[in-house]
Amino acid sequence: MTITIFSFVTSLLLFNIYIFLIAVIRPRNIFLFRFGIIPIILLIAACIFRLVFFVELPSSTVLQSEVIYPVILNFFTAKVFKVHVYELVIAVWVIGSIYYIQKYIRQLVFLNKLANSVRETQDMRIISCMDKLLAESGKNTKVKIVQSHEISIPMITGFLKPVIYLPYTDFSDGDLRNILMHEWTHFLYKDAWAKLFISLISSVFWWNPFVHILKNELNQTLELRCDLSIISQMDNENRLIYLESIVKIIKDANNNKLYKSHSSMGSTALVAINKDENILQRFNFVLNYDTSKNRNMFSSAIVCIFILLSFIASYGFVVQPLYPNPVITEHEDVFMLNPESSYLVLNEDGTYSLYFNDKYICFIENRSIEPFSLLPIK
Repeated sequence: MTITIFSFVTSLLLFNIYIFLIAVIRPRNIFLFRFGIIPIILLIAACIFRLVFFVELPSSTVLQSEVIYPVILNFFTAKVFKVHVYELVIAVWVIGSIYYIQKYIRQLVFLNKLANSVRETQDMRIISCMDKLLAESGKNTKVKIVQSHEISIPMITGFLKPVIYLPYTDFSDGDLRNILMHEWTHFLYKDAWAKLFISLISSVFWWNPFVHILKNELNQTLELRCDLSIISQMDNENRLIYLESIVKIIKDANNNKLYKSHSSMGSTALVAINKDENILQRFNFVLNYDTSKNRNMFSSAIVCIFILLSFIASYGFVVQPLYPNPVITEHEDVFMLNPESSYLVLNEDGTYSLYFNDKYICFIENRSIEPFSLLPIK
């Protein structure tokens, strides 16, 4: 089991393919109604795992790219002002990652400061409603509820100690219960951890547009799972009340400019008002998902098994560039290079000296191409 630049690129390629599939399947309610939300969650998990664990197995088959891959590799190994292109790319990558990570940390710090600077709500109606939800869930977790003019939509933060943020809005008893129940459900599902992980990935791979698509897909999937958990205990009338609560939040948030500056924080909000298609899907899902109807568990299991098998099979190959096999001639001798008889010696100027049977042959500049990349360095 090894890690190479080729195994990383292969994982990144498969990662993007997984995201494309998720983006195609998730918006289709007909799929969700038939197979449920679990296959989507499993597909997202496989997608992330494939990116993070970019290993190459000894049994992996090498798929050789003869045109595109060599051209890309030659571009990145070329020099610009005595600096390799890949070194410039890595520098920009690191700087961008540092910027986005510190931005995410600042967002978390803002919410933490807000929670510490504002007193916990003394509204007995809110406290009583939350206590009832805790009793119903059988949990004795301490939940801090904060009301602030800096918040336009209800949200929850905290990985171990939950803090629910509420705007100063005149909620009805029904609205209040739906809002608190929604945020509490997110905490029970540990959605904050999932969002933390995807935020870190999107900060590191900020240059990949597919990562940001995945972030949206994960957020929507978590919301659908939360909605499903809540409506499973509701009749049609209460479902409508639940949606009316969301509509009220949307109307209030649209009139609050703070949403634009604070909605992207590391938190789980009741609704993302800038995603009309996601809101419509949630409404359609809540209104039409039949919780009394047994899902086709066999079909769902088949889909999940197929996802797992495709994930396992993805480690069965790695994509590498194909170059003509170099044959080095000196006088009339022909040298067939292999790790048993040949090796490289690193020179002070960064080039390599090639030896065959302990005899110097020549020097090379680019070790990344085969068969030089297969030779040991002494």
